[in-house]
Amino acid sequence: MKLIYLTNVQIPADDAQNLQIQSMSQSFHDILGENFLLASPLNERNKNLNTKYFWKKISIFKKWPRSFRQFLFLLKSIFLVCRFNSDIIYTRDVLIVWFYQKIGRQVVYEIHKPFETKIGNFLFRSVSKKIKIVAISQLLKDFIVNQYKLNEASVLVAHDGVDLELFDIKEEKNSLVKKLNLPNDNFVVLYSGSLRKGKGVELIFQIAKNLLNISFVIIGGSQKEIDNFKNVPDNIYFFRRKLQKEIPFYLKAADLLILPMNKELSYGIYSSPLKLFEYMASGVPILASNFGAIKEVINEKNSFLFDPNNHDDLIEKIKFIRDNSQKTVRIAQEALKTVKEYTWQKRAEKILNYLK
Repeated sequence: MKLIYLTNVQIPADDAQNLQIQSMSQSFHDILGENFLLASPLNERNKNLNTKYFWKKISIFKKWPRSFRQFLFLLKSIFLVCRFNSDIIYTRDVLIVWFYQKIGRQVVYEIHKPFETKIGNFLFRSVSKKIKIVAISQLLKDFIVNQYKLNEASVLVAHDGVDLELFDIKEEKNSLVKKLNLPNDNFVVLYSGSLRKGKGVELIFQIAKNLLNISFVIIGGSQKEIDNFKNVPDNIYFFRRKLQKEIPFYLKAADLLILPMNKELSYGIYSSPLKLFEYMASGVPILASNFGAIKEVINEKNSFLFDPNNHDDLIEKIKFIRDNSQKTVRIAQEALKTVKEYTWQKRAEKILNYLK
């Protein structure tokens, strides 16, 4: 099998989409070797960037509007696909799916959320019954099967994953706390991720003022995004977005990791967030919203769940976790066992076996 991964995404960058594409590319390469190729736009950040996997960077005119750049990338990719002689085109871009299906190529579309635009919905609807699909969660699969009247066998569920090797850290927690300049006099609850609405940062603000003897650490966002928050409680500490290789150190230095996603995030119910698997790999207890597709991975045996619409429930759960260390250690260890089934390598193997 020869597989080419086509994406219009600018790589590298610091967002979850970038991390996922690069992680899957490495895992596809580990299995397929020279029969795998990633293709994405050329830019200043990747011009001289080397990777273990094969990567073709396609030159496009950066000053053109986004839609023109996408179209040009699509046109130039045709020559690459023909030269590479790929059996399968894999992508997260619906325009690429639509185009290559129309010219008779075998295409696989990885979908992460329902379409928010009419054009995206139209393109997907016109080819969805003729392609194979990888959905990021069972809830998302159920939605698209029902919405587009698809054959269930044409859609594979493959949650996101994690690189467990990044979490093989021998340094003691107290040493990490000092090195990272985290608060060391209180129980530390940590959130890592986007600061956008619906991710739950506002919820942390609301409950922090009722838990003044607990420190809340928020990692993510730019300085401008952080400065936009007003009336921040004194027990909340912001750290700007960190490199992926730095995140495991911060997670392992915390006492509790919180995932307060809620319904204000339009696609949150279908999401399989990367940070969930990073949290699980850290060996630190997790407190997550009892909401959406994350419950396909976590439950009350390997995490603590709270009602995102009930602030009192969240406050009481944090206090309970702080005061019951023996139980929290057992649950965190159960999460660590569970996440071993969600590595990038196993995800790639699952997808390739499905495509065979």
